Amino acid sequence: MSARRLAHLGPRGTYTEAAAIAHDRMAELVATQTVPEALAAVEAGAVDAAVVAIENSVEGGVTENLDHLAQEDFSLAVCGEVVLSIRHALVGAPGIDPATATSVHSHPQALAQCRERLRELTPDARPVAALSTAAAIEAAMSEPGAVAVGSAAAAGLLNATVYADDIADEPGNETRFLVLAKADGEATGNDRTSIAFTTYHDRPGSLVDVLGSLSRRSLNMTRIESRPTRRQLGTYIFFIDFEGHRSEPAVADALRALEEGTLWLRVLGSYPRWESTDA
Repeated sequence: MSARRLAHLGPRGTYTEAAAIAHDRMAELVATQTVPEALAAVEAGAVDAAVVAIENSVEGGVTENLDHLAQEDFSLAVCGEVVLSIRHALVGAPGIDPATATSVHSHPQALAQCRERLRELTPDARPVAALSTAAAIEAAMSEPGAVAVGSAAAAGLLNATVYADDIADEPGNETRFLVLAKADGEATGNDRTSIAFTTYHDRPGSLVDVLGSLSRRSLNMTRIESRPTRRQLGTYIFFIDFEGHRSEPAVADALRALEEGTLWLRVLGSYPRWESTDA
């Protein structure tokens, strides 16, 4: 049986690549330049699944990836998750002084997670957004006076020097990734279900009714987040994760109630909850 093919945001050395390896160490990894390319590869059948970052413990939701899940033509399902410890490093070409750096490259999420420390370490550097942390290191290595925020592993791959390690503003920095495929996961007894929905914005208490549908069935909500619908000011798409699998009676019953009580509902998938393999 051939190995699964997993798409991830590239190039080599990204945190998303590390999450893909953590999800399936035997998988064949396929790096893409952007997240939409990774999702399109799944839809086209070129790969079995794609791994995408969805939220960070310091900066919250990865908004551009949340927005993909809410698009009308989105057809994939969440079949797994990975929670990865993130250890950002300040890196660059050998022999430079980061304190005099003129620019610091990284993915916008990484720049935001290290905002205060970068002010200390690179006080005069302007932030430059990159598609990924590994791509940021590549860019910084070819620009005089530039540094980047990325992993020490990526720095090693690109022969960059690590000038400061673990530079996130808060300790215990973690990112949660979703694994997206054409079908969600089988029930394991330790599962999570993710949904997206909009409420009747002119109906008082509509969000409370949704939350009540879960609490009345003793379904523990583990996350809630909102994004604008982009159609009308004051209207939102809500993302909720809660414990349980859609095949379980209580979850199935709650989803039926939510179908009736929301303006629009999408079950993003049920999947095994992440369990760390760290010793």
